[in-house]
Amino acid sequence: MWRLEVLLFLNSVSPVPHKMRGRTPRWLWVGAGSGALLALVALSAALAWTNIFDSALATQLALTPTSRSFRNWVAPTVPLFFDVYFFNWTNADRFPGEKPDLVQLGPYRFIEKRQHVNVTWFDNNGTVAYRTQRSWFFDEASSNGTLQDNITTLNAIAASAVYRSRFWGFLQQKGLSMGLAMFNQNIAVSKLAKELLFDGYEDPLLDLAKSLPSSTTGGAPPVDKFGWFYERNNSLDTDGYMEVSTGQLSGTIPGQILRWNYEDHLPFYEGECSKLSGSAGEFMARNLTEESILPMFVPDLCRTVNMEYVDSGDQSGLLFNKYALTERSFDNSTTSPSNTCFCNGECAWSGVMNVSACRFGSPAFLSLPHFLHGDAQLREFVTGMQPDPDAHSFYFAVEPKLGVPLDVAARFQLNIYMEPSEHVTLYQDVPRMLFPIFWVEQKVKMDESVIAELRFVRAIFDWGGTICACAALVFAALVTIATCWARKPHYIKKECVFEKPRDEAELKLNPI
Repeated sequence: MWRLEVLLFLNSVSPVPHKMRGRTPRWLWVGAGSGALLALVALSAALAWTNIFDSALATQLALTPTSRSFRNWVAPTVPLFFDVYFFNWTNADRFPGEKPDLVQLGPYRFIEKRQHVNVTWFDNNGTVAYRTQRSWFFDEASSNGTLQDNITTLNAIAASAVYRSRFWGFLQQKGLSMGLAMFNQNIAVSKLAKELLFDGYEDPLLDLAKSLPSSTTGGAPPVDKFGWFYERNNSLDTDGYMEVSTGQLSGTIPGQILRWNYEDHLPFYEGECSKLSGSAGEFMARNLTEESILPMFVPDLCRTVNMEYVDSGDQSGLLFNKYALTERSFDNSTTSPSNTCFCNGECAWSGVMNVSACRFGSPAFLSLPHFLHGDAQLREFVTGMQPDPDAHSFYFAVEPKLGVPLDVAARFQLNIYMEPSEHVTLYQDVPRMLFPIFWVEQKVKMDESVIAELRFVRAIFDWGGTICACAALVFAALVTIATCWARKPHYIKKECVFEKPRDEAELKLNPI
């Protein structure tokens, strides 16, 4: 009887499901594996971010016929300004009794347009050759003066003739002296600003020079007029033939000078000074530090100059390092023995460069404006020199990581060397000195749109590694969660199955 009661009780109770251990869902393992792979990739990218960025940047900056950097390089759209400051000689009629009194005039501002032409690619050695065509347009609105201004300055034609005759014999020098007197040559000339600049002016000595052998004229090509920039407007010979690296070869930087006027060295100098190196001006080295030296090849200086770190700053939120020509850049062998080979015989004062060898033997010496960083004696020969580092320095402000110039001020001053000549009457009593003629400033400053783009690129470099590291942590956390979930026991619900209950008649017939 009791068995019957138990069976009736069991039939009256609903079936209770029970749990069975099941398999881990496949998607958990797939997700964990994918997350682990992504975490590894992100961590690797974080550790190698600097190399990844440098490689990508080098690819973007390399000069190729289709690259963006080439389009910006071949025809720059950045505004270029070319300012000329003349020194007006106010007491020329009392020289050499009085030291020259010089008054600065200008700036005479020109807007410069430039493009690289005759571009030739040399894929076998990763170089590109070109010439630069420059065009200047006078900007009267922003100039302090007009091209009709009358300016008194040293007679450069006569000064060059006397300088070239310093090694001539007595009779030749006397012949030059009589020629200067016959052609009414004076120590000074007064000309319009436009004549001294691009238009040029006629002089009988130029006609005489056409009939003289090239050994007498220093190999200078015959010209019908003289002007400091005569025949340079729209010319392809201003900077000469240039061959630079494209940056396509591993370990190279684009825009580094390799050949100038078909030479792989500077024929005007000897030894270390004859080496051709440095940036041609558009591309700088990357990853610059305060200890870095920035070599720059300047065609107007006919040499490579080394620019040193002088300051840091901020332009519209973008940090830069400023590299400039310092006291040692134009120094003579007194404190910089490596510069001795630049002297070419005349190296009496520090802070100036003798470029007569690359100016057909003319007595041209270059310095920073107002003899900045030059020998103090240079300023004693004249009055009117007021050197100011802020206004007269030659510098490049460069974003150090990207190697992109943000602000450039290329400034230098042309001076004419003069010394007494015993047999040339016009120069018998002149002092030995450098006479300042003019100084120029070529200024370039990036506009805000370019600065904004550079800020974005720099942000990618600064934060890219951190973002990759954070992504690696996130993926690692997700992998950990997925792994823990996969290891947790999973159960599936299963209903209890009972046989169909039997009625009382069946129980009586089949007792248990």
